[in-house]
This record gives sequence, structure tokens and C-alpha cells, in this order.
Amino acid sequence: MIRGAHGFSTDQPRRRRITFFGFGAVGVLIAKNLGPILAEVTGFELFRDVTLSFVLAATVVYLLVSKVLWNIYPISLLIGSPPDLSGEWEGHLYTDTDEYDSEDVVGTDELGYGLVKMNAKMDIDQSWDRIRVTFEGPNSTSDSTGATILTDDGGTPTVTYNFDNPGNDLHDELESHAGTTTLKYDSDSETLKGTYYTGPNRENYGRIEVERAAS
Repeated sequence: MIRGAHGFSTDQPRRRRITFFGFGAVGVLIAKNLGPILAEVTGFELFRDVTLSFVLAATVVYLLVSKVLWNIYPISLLIGSPPDLSGEWEGHLYTDTDEYDSEDVVGTDELGYGLVKMNAKMDIDQSWDRIRVTFEGPNSTSDSTGATILTDDGGTPTVTYNFDNPGNDLHDELESHAGTTTLKYDSDSETLKGTYYTGPNRENYGRIEVERAAS
């Protein structure tokens, strides 16, 4: 279990239902055949009577596949896995706010939007059906509270997540706030690019551009 992670929705609900059915089917096979298999492998007949409940077997299969094997081909194809975004990402936050320390400013937006460019980091913990996105800006850190990953039938994957930011006690103007971020994933360049906006406690918007950090 990923600490602090939450579920996410996708545009492949039918494949997810089929996958859960598959977990159950494999669980039935394991529950019914575990004893005989152990007896054949070990040569000890006493193992032939070993049993395992269907619920426990199906749960073990689910945990193994959804936490460990979900991003390994061809399993990832069979269970309709979303793109694996796990890891550290580094890049920049472009914001329209003027509430910042001048030493944190890297430059201005290259596209002429008049946005302030600042260094940023993103950390994503992900499994087959759970995710957590932590975004670290110059003055505060936000955590995702809900997410959607859309694959658009093989098109450019998009991740949209809602976030909470507790603010920063050292910056009176940086109050607790919430918002939404939408990022497109380019698997060729290993980048996430998109926009964000915040709610009434903050009321600002901007862009995020990050690339996967070298492992």
C-alpha cells in the first residue's frame, strides 16, 4: 500500500472489471490446486491436503499484480494498466502570482504569457489503481486528493488531479488553498506539461513543465 495514496478513475472501466474478474478466476485456480501442486513440486504427499480460501488467494493475486507486476509487459497490456508515472520529476512552475521571493524567480515565461518562472519538483507514487502526486514549489508543497488518468484509446495520456496545499506560515500571503492540475504525458521525451489553477483562497493559475529525473 502506498502511504497517502488514493484511487483514481480511468477511461477503461470495462477492462478494469474484466481484470478484477481475472483476479478472482486465478484465485479459484490457486485455491483448488495449491495442495496438489505443492505435493508434485516437493514430492511430499502431506502437502496434498493443503488448502487456501478463495478470498485469500484472490487477494494475494490482486496485491501481487496491482502493486508489483502491473507495469511489466505483457501483464500491463492484459490488465489495461495506465502509463507508469512513478518517480521524481523536475522542472518549472510558471505562475501569474506576484506573491514570491525574488530570489526564487528563475525567469519569465518563454511563450509571452507574463508568467514568473520558478523551479519545481514533483514526486509520483503509483500502482495499478492508486496514486499520490506531491508537488513541491519554491514556498510550499501540495498533495493530490483525487485523480483521473485518461489514455484516449492510445492517444496522449492525460492526468488530472485535485490538490490541497496547506500554505506556508512564513508567508502570510500564502494561505491554505486547493486547486486542479491537468498534465499531458509525452512518453518520448518523458515530460509532463500542462496547466493548473487554484480556488478562491488563492485565485491564481499557471503552467507546469517537468521531466522525469534520471534514476
